[in-house]
Amino acid sequence: MSQGPLMVLDSAGLWFRAFHSVPDKITGPDGAPANALRGFCDMVAVLVEEYSPTGLVAALDREWRPTWRVELLPSYKAHRVGDDGEEDAPEALAPQVNSIREVLSAAGITQAWAQDAEADDILAALSARDREVLVVTGDRDLFQLASPTTTVVYVGAGMKKRLAYTPEVVAERFDLPVGVDAAVYADYAVLVGDASDGLPGVAGVGTKTAATLLREYGDLDGIIAAANDPGSGLTARQRNAIQGGADYLAAARGVVRLGGREFALEFDGDTEGRRGPVDTAALDELGRTTGQARAIDHLVEATKDLATT
Repeated sequence: MSQGPLMVLDSAGLWFRAFHSVPDKITGPDGAPANALRGFCDMVAVLVEEYSPTGLVAALDREWRPTWRVELLPSYKAHRVGDDGEEDAPEALAPQVNSIREVLSAAGITQAWAQDAEADDILAALSARDREVLVVTGDRDLFQLASPTTTVVYVGAGMKKRLAYTPEVVAERFDLPVGVDAAVYADYAVLVGDASDGLPGVAGVGTKTAATLLREYGDLDGIIAAANDPGSGLTARQRNAIQGGADYLAAARGVVRLGGREFALEFDGDTEGRRGPVDTAALDELGRTTGQARAIDHLVEATKDLATT
């Protein structure tokens, strides 16, 4: 069998999206919520059926807010911290996450993580492999991973509106330099900011200005150099904005840009994403206790061709 694409999942993003998009009336026999479990299984099954990967890896957060990122930028995800210091997530989701991970393990689907790393870091590391990769996410920051060998399948607007982002699509969608590595999107994200991640952006620099500056100067380093060059074409307002945001820019680029750190990836399953042994008894029990046998069976059936040969 020839090697097809490796599909890598932004797992937490997908189960959060499933939780909020699938009605909470979906429950198990005991009345416990099962909407995230059903939605996650169905989403992954549909994606595998559509793209026919030969490998599948579910990337996990080992740390949802790594200390090293917080040290760079204290505002990073600060608004998501609950009273207990952990992520402020819906109470009904946590038990379903445990069930999802149990389903993945019993279905022989590889899970991957690394110490002090978020799923984004795992996705970046897997995207650097010498093979075609499909990154499935609802996080726009991952657009920076688009490359000649990596396509970002964006589900942020919902599964029915999912779009495949190549470097050319990223450039067209955000009016960024054409022919430049899509990693420039990380610089765009730093400039405009992202309230959902606690990134304030540069005051006075919106989407249009950020895109214009990147087209003119190539990347964030080029923009900063232009701001410090009295002879550059920056307006006084743009120059003051970039110079005034110098500390933020230095910190945020280390937070947003992916691939700059080395992580020792750990795998529960095959490192190439081939499906391992299926524990039918465990899956049957999970289907019974959660009431989601149909969705679990859908996932298992969709991934049958990923079996290790």
